[in-house]
Amino acid sequence: MSFPVPEIVKIAPTWLALSELKPLDPADVHLWFGVNLESGAESLPLLEQTLSPDEQARAAKFRQTGDRARFIIGRGILRHLLSRYTGLAPSAICFSYNSYGKPALKSPSNATPPLQFNLSHSGGLALYGFTQEHLIGVDLEQHRPLDVLALARSVFSESERAVLNPLPPAKQLTQFLQLWTCKEAYVKATGQGLSGLEQVEMAIAPNGSIRVPAFTNATNASPSDSCWQIQPVSLGNHFSGTFAVHKQAFNLYCYRLYSVQDLV
Repeated sequence: MSFPVPEIVKIAPTWLALSELKPLDPADVHLWFGVNLESGAESLPLLEQTLSPDEQARAAKFRQTGDRARFIIGRGILRHLLSRYTGLAPSAICFSYNSYGKPALKSPSNATPPLQFNLSHSGGLALYGFTQEHLIGVDLEQHRPLDVLALARSVFSESERAVLNPLPPAKQLTQFLQLWTCKEAYVKATGQGLSGLEQVEMAIAPNGSIRVPAFTNATNASPSDSCWQIQPVSLGNHFSGTFAVHKQAFNLYCYRLYSVQDLV
């Protein structure tokens, strides 16, 4: 007997304006969404000046002008948002990177745990997440034609694929991208990079929530896994987005940025 696949429950954010920005407390998660990365050309020189030499070198390696501009604008916006939380000038912010390339704020060894952040962009839009102390990861994917079942065979577990098979093609795509963003937000939060996607299995609970990730390799599990919250967010019909935070309860504040000029 087959059972209906639960519909994934997504948070429908109440979007706040930049002018409504609240201080980021340890119990809070702040999400920022919007900012068309392809419409900030007039701010490109200003944003590029805030980048570090290594970021400027990375930008110069992009062969396509559009890819280079999106990287500069995305990183420049990140620096301006971090500036609002830290009080530092955007150009004064320094990053460190783990072995998978995940950025983090540099801080003195005797400092309190630094601000945690993550970012993702797709289809010209960007999603940013911020917390105090608690690990966070975000992922954003634009809906586009994909060979869903072929991709699922390469990155999804058998049980994850089982929730796709009974669905009609249009719903397969939506479900695939939503589960994908859940997996990627989690591995980005943990700093594993895309190499960790196959090690993590997401499950949809009967109430439509995403269960705490279950490692396919049991030796990787730890008691702290129960602290993770994997939360899809409603971002319109053409995008799937999720944030993952290492905290069981939190206050969520969602901010909408409509243009680069609003921020800089």
